Amino acid sequence: MYCERCGKQLDEALNFCNGCGAQLRKERGDQRSVLNSLITAVIVVSIVGFGVLVGLMAILLDKLANPEPAFIFAIFYLATLFGIAFMIMRQISRLIDAKLKGNDIDANVPIRREERPVQLPPTSTARLEEHREPASVTEHTTRTLENVPARER
Repeated sequence: MYCERCGKQLDEALNFCNGCGAQLRKERGDQRSVLNSLITAVIVVSIVGFGVLVGLMAILLDKLANPEPAFIFAIFYLATLFGIAFMIMRQISRLIDAKLKGNDIDANVPIRREERPVQLPPTSTARLEEHREPASVTEHTTRTLENVPARER
């Protein structure tokens, strides 16, 4: 098996690439589990959201003499709840659309309209140059430590 990002040969049991750290793609079951999780999230957000709204409205209408602020609160609350549900449903529709088109997508990466294929750099067959002379540790440090007459300071 090879990494899709860097092209390094990998063991089948790995979850991440040793070379670049990219997450290796799993089976298509992951896409189905993400879809099921999103559908569950929409249902839970909707049911719990409406339950919280009913409870808050009961408390507010009991405590307030004028019910107008409670209804304004309910309108904003419902708008927020529908906005959250809409965004989750949009992700569900993208997953279903990708599944119908046969694309394999990663749930952690934002969906883009265009995907470019990964281009691997060409392999280099050039050899390293041999070092001609031994490096001296003190060559560059002793030049600054020369004696300086006290009068020039």
